[in-house]
Amino acid sequence: MCACLRGVPPPDASVPEEVLASAREEGVLLLLADRMRLRSFADDLREAAIVEALRARELHDVLTELARASIRPVLMKGAALGQTYYPRPELRPRVDTDLMIPATAREHVARVLRDLRYERQAEIEGELAVGQFHFVKVDSHGMRHALDVHWRASNVRAFADVVTYEELVARAIAVPALGPHALAASAVHALLIACVHRIAHHNDTPNLLWLYDVHLITRALTVEERDEFAGLVSARQMRAVCARTLTLAQEAFGGIDPEWIAAIAPMDTLHEPSATFVGGGLRQVDILKSDLAATPWPSRLQLLREHLFPPASYMRQRFPRCPSMLLPLAYACRILVGAPRWVRR
Repeated sequence: MCACLRGVPPPDASVPEEVLASAREEGVLLLLADRMRLRSFADDLREAAIVEALRARELHDVLTELARASIRPVLMKGAALGQTYYPRPELRPRVDTDLMIPATAREHVARVLRDLRYERQAEIEGELAVGQFHFVKVDSHGMRHALDVHWRASNVRAFADVVTYEELVARAIAVPALGPHALAASAVHALLIACVHRIAHHNDTPNLLWLYDVHLITRALTVEERDEFAGLVSARQMRAVCARTLTLAQEAFGGIDPEWIAAIAPMDTLHEPSATFVGGGLRQVDILKSDLAATPWPSRLQLLREHLFPPASYMRQRFPRCPSMLLPLAYACRILVGAPRWVRR
């Protein structure tokens, strides 16, 4: 599968069924079908192009309305990468659109999205426990549009401030295909986010789609941008995390200088707080311990409180039939039922 994506097809120019099944699971099936010119997937590719066109039009409208409210989000991850590094955006599948906004604009953004008929999803809130919220809309075509709106790079405290909105917008690049108000993270920031995302949120899973993202971004870097990236990950203590992702991308697809990777992460990177996440296998309780370690002492109780006792509005959404007088019981039930998940691998 990796050989096909690298442009080295099998000798008989065919793709075995087991490879197609794996490609579907890894999120690279359409990319593989396009690369190998598999006629049997022509309908799938056309459908993906139609879906992407509908998403692009909706995103254009969202960005236009936010611009009218003097808010300039920066696109991250799949939506941005599909437009800037892939041959065609539909070849980079995604389930939502990630945006970074100023922390001070949260309520304003939520109001604009509600006016556009987006509904906010039930989730916990707080100044420390979360750095994003989610909105969903089903349009007149029955198409589901999901927005993941960040004001911090990650909910995991060790990665929360790996890059800020102010840094992203200062170096952002235009995405004309999505309209005059569309901005995407620069190559250096896009690579940092791609390296961090799969480890911070997905337990160091070697998913080929995410590694292919890294492959494409890294291949597009200039010498100056490679030096800038190395300096940035050192300053943010993300050398071990980024070297791990770059190494996996190099092993799968090639094209990344191993000496550059080695220079990014010398042996002393094991002391970095984020290095704990390399290799995966962390339980939710382990991530909580990391979050507490990354949080100043006066705020640690607040962090625990935000996890254990979310706002009553959230509890009413989760337990709509529970009378207000029984909400304390609902909190206790939530804690007891959720406890096994925190210690499960």
